[in-house]
Amino acid sequence: MAVARVDILAGKGTEELLESRFYSLCSGVWIESRGENVLIKCYPSDTGDLLAYLRDSNLPVVSITSVEEEEKDYVALVRKHFRPLAIGSLTVLPPWTKTGKKGHTLVIEPGMAFGTGRHESTKLMVKMMNDVNIEGKSVLDIGSGSGILALYASLLGASQVVAVDHDPLSTEAIRKSCDLNNVDALLIACAHLENIRGSFDVVLANLDFDTFSRYSAQVTERVGNGGYLIMSGIEQQYAGRIRPLFASFTLLKRRKMKDWYGFIFRR
Repeated sequence: MAVARVDILAGKGTEELLESRFYSLCSGVWIESRGENVLIKCYPSDTGDLLAYLRDSNLPVVSITSVEEEEKDYVALVRKHFRPLAIGSLTVLPPWTKTGKKGHTLVIEPGMAFGTGRHESTKLMVKMMNDVNIEGKSVLDIGSGSGILALYASLLGASQVVAVDHDPLSTEAIRKSCDLNNVDALLIACAHLENIRGSFDVVLANLDFDTFSRYSAQVTERVGNGGYLIMSGIEQQYAGRIRPLFASFTLLKRRKMKDWYGFIFRR
């Protein structure tokens, strides 16, 4: 039986901009690198709804093609593709894999929301979290997505972890991630950043440059005196424009992975 597939050719980094609303419209999503672009293969529940979403989005789409293909065992394909991923001392596992390497282990459902650990910006965040002593500290994860960074902060011994995302589908994904990892001490807030109060010892923010530009003041307010801001999601062309946004902070470290940058600031 033939099934509908929508192929979206878009600029590199588009996969980081996909919200949970996008994933909710698809029964399956497959992402492949294509030089300076990415090819996002979608199996929509309703093709019209997906195309309407894409028309209303600001995603850097190059082309959209609708095709039909013979139905396959997509569960088997996904399980073949998503294998355990090691990022330093952290191993990210899909739910059907029971074992990991020594060290910290997290179970994340592929496709729930952004943050399975495979994107360079997420890898940078995990590596930089190991550069700061998080044990016993309060942590705020802004734009938490699947909750991978908030959960890792919990594994690292944070005394309090708050995961914030304005997308209700993302906060539902975080709850599922907590269930998969038997974590019940994580606080989840479906809210915009300006509605979050208080300051934290460590603020995690894996966002794009435009978001940092709009909300740099709010991000700054959430970092306590002597606290750390760990951030990524910055493409190479914007790397030199980040430091002025946080001029009151001290830059401790800058990391690069392919065309993506991450920074550690201290207030």
